[in-house]
Amino acid sequence: MLLRRITKHVKEQNWFAVSIDFFIVVIGVFIGIQVANWNEGQADQRRANDLVGRMISEAEETQEQLTDYIIVHKLIKNNAEQLTLALKNKDTCIAMSDKLKILIVSIADFPPPRFSLSNAEQAVNTGNLSLIQSPSVRASIQTITNEMRFIDRQWQRYVRVKQDTNEAAHRASGVAFTGQGTINWVDSDSYDPNQYELLTPAKICGNTELIGLTSNLAVLQSIYVSYLGQFKSALNTYLTALSQDII
Repeated sequence: MLLRRITKHVKEQNWFAVSIDFFIVVIGVFIGIQVANWNEGQADQRRANDLVGRMISEAEETQEQLTDYIIVHKLIKNNAEQLTLALKNKDTCIAMSDKLKILIVSIADFPPPRFSLSNAEQAVNTGNLSLIQSPSVRASIQTITNEMRFIDRQWQRYVRVKQDTNEAAHRASGVAFTGQGTINWVDSDSYDPNQYELLTPAKICGNTELIGLTSNLAVLQSIYVSYLGQFKSALNTYLTALSQDII
């Protein structure tokens, strides 16, 4: 309809009417583009809110899991420190018997972080981070994913030390499974000393090499617990930033 009218005005050489027709066309195209951009912007905002909502949910879940995880690793740190102190005194070390067995067997305890921030990682890796308009929130997401990777790397680093120390302690003490007692493969706090015996306890008590290994273990465990505390603080900051971004 508009095209026929423009054609008619051109044939009639009614240039004023032609100008008005073109102006109407331009305005119509401009409004159409603006409406499309607005719709796209609204869709992007909905996707951003959905993404942030999922990241908040996983961060809150991670908060709870991290609290429990820190408690477990503080207990492991205490065990590592007790073992080091026990090994230093040869006489009292041998007399500890059941307690010593538990401390030796529990050296290998070093559960990995089972929590994750998969939505945040995915947003960073896929480019969906650009959906979030706030530069500070984007920076917070980038920071927390870096912190999560750091914790994973530290666990992988320290677990090798745990394994080496565990092997040395078991070899020196002659840990043997008795087949007695209550077997609990899940709860490391429920080791039954009747399940084990130390065939050569005299070789570990006062053993300076083993004392050095367990001392190093206690130090690394303390550092790891400290890193977990820093991660917890960063996670709280991250969750606060996300909560303020929801529209």
